[in-house]
Amino acid sequence: MHPSLKQIRYFVTIAESGKVAGAAKLLHISQPALSAALSQLEEIWDTQLFIRHKAQGVTLTADGKSLLRQCKQLLQQADSLDDYARGLNKQVAGKIHIGCFSTLGPLVIPRLLQLARKEYPALSIHVTEDNLAKLDAQLLSGHLELALSYGLDQDKRIHHEPLADCPPYVLLPAAHPLTELDSISLKQLSQEPMILLDLPHSGDYFLSLFNGIGCQPEIAYRSRSFEMVRCMVASGLGFSLLNQRPQTNISYNGGELKMVPLEAGLCKSLQIVISRAADIQTSVRAEAVMELLHQIVANQKI
Repeated sequence: MHPSLKQIRYFVTIAESGKVAGAAKLLHISQPALSAALSQLEEIWDTQLFIRHKAQGVTLTADGKSLLRQCKQLLQQADSLDDYARGLNKQVAGKIHIGCFSTLGPLVIPRLLQLARKEYPALSIHVTEDNLAKLDAQLLSGHLELALSYGLDQDKRIHHEPLADCPPYVLLPAAHPLTELDSISLKQLSQEPMILLDLPHSGDYFLSLFNGIGCQPEIAYRSRSFEMVRCMVASGLGFSLLNQRPQTNISYNGGELKMVPLEAGLCKSLQIVISRAADIQTSVRAEAVMELLHQIVANQKI
């Protein structure tokens, strides 16, 4: 006897929810019916998938963890079959989970949702914002199908499709003397207090720029919030290096900022990429979202 796709979907939903009751609500079925379906699946596979904790949900067994990724891939393949059938009639419909690097999100995701609503009204896009390490983990686990991020990691299990280059620039309070220059060298900045955007991978990238010229910046403050960094700079607490370019020179706290280029040829640009697990076939929905992302990035300065 083979399990049904419905039973496998139930298993994945319980694993992601961590509670049978929570999964039952998401699936719109009764808790006893879901528990019975799970028990039947364990009987079919002759293995225990979860450890039950009274009033505290469930945790995956070792076998459950091994099966979870395979089940997610199977469900994605089943969805791809649906996509193919719809594609015969040029339809893009259903649900897709995508990720976005937290500082890129405000510049891209609203426009993506706006265009998708117009071009593909039957497509439902669910967005997760996080740092690069967590987005990669969710791509590899199958929770996310795509992620908009920077090509900083070297994990061969993840494929990166380039979208655009984003050279770093110097962010300064508008009244700072260095804003009068056409460009600024890292050497000029080495004696200035720095506000570091200290996200995983990002912080290392900005510090590596200084390491490349054999010096260390004077880090005054660190923050994982893009807008907190901008507010600190606007308040005169130091400079920062960033890549994304908001469409305003006013910070969240009302301070005025100025973006000044780094000297040409000194620093390697970051590349904005669409990331996906290399071993998973791209669905029709994912192809549609990728096309929209290319369109958005090509038509606006990020």
